[in-house]
Amino acid sequence: MMETLKTTTKLEQTNQPIQLVTPAQVQPDRANVSLTDGNSPVAVIMAISVLIGAIASLIKVLVPVMLQQPQKKTK
Repeated sequence: MMETLKTTTKLEQTNQPIQLVTPAQVQPDRANVSLTDGNSPVAVIMAISVLIGAIASLIKVLVPVMLQQPQKKTK
């Protein structure tokens, strides 16, 4: 029979300091930068959507008031 040799090795544990890595600064998105320019398509679309939202909120408040029946005055 063939004899196999088994060798055990003991691994040395070394303490190595851990260095914290700070993430790189994220570059601003191009869409955010273009909002500073009032003539960009993104800025125009955002302005129109805000205007439509404001008009819709105004209508939501004013229509019920306009539809109320005027109260009859009694003498």
